[in-house]
Amino acid sequence: MKFNWGTGLVIFFILFIATLGFVLYKSRQHDHSLVIDNYYDEDIKYQEHYNKVRNTTELPVKVKVSYSSGDPQMVIFFPVDSTAGIALGKIKLYNPVTNKADKDYDFQTDAAGRYNNPMQDITSGRWKIKIDWKQAGKEYYQEEEFIK
Repeated sequence: MKFNWGTGLVIFFILFIATLGFVLYKSRQHDHSLVIDNYYDEDIKYQEHYNKVRNTTELPVKVKVSYSSGDPQMVIFFPVDSTAGIALGKIKLYNPVTNKADKDYDFQTDAAGRYNNPMQDITSGRWKIKIDWKQAGKEYYQEEEFIK
């Protein structure tokens, strides 16, 4: 067989089509889900979120998240003020890899300003904990990252 420009062109097109087919096949296997499903609603509520973050920056003591890999629970310490009382709110454990692994918890702190969050159902990897709470009539929001 003689190799000329026509043979080279046919080989190029075959390789090109095979490469496009492979890229299409691999792209169908990737999860293209959004970070949140209702991002329009979240965008509208951004000013409320900004106010919560600003309130958190004004706190003299921030929320502390304590987690060790051998412990089956995460301990979250909230700032305790004699006039503030018990904090109520929501905790979201956000996994940047897939939204199917995300966990939501409602919480209420004890008198010492502490909440124990269970970690048995949490898979290994990088996580972001999003804490949204209300204490003494003010709303707060704080994010922390941890690796399990």
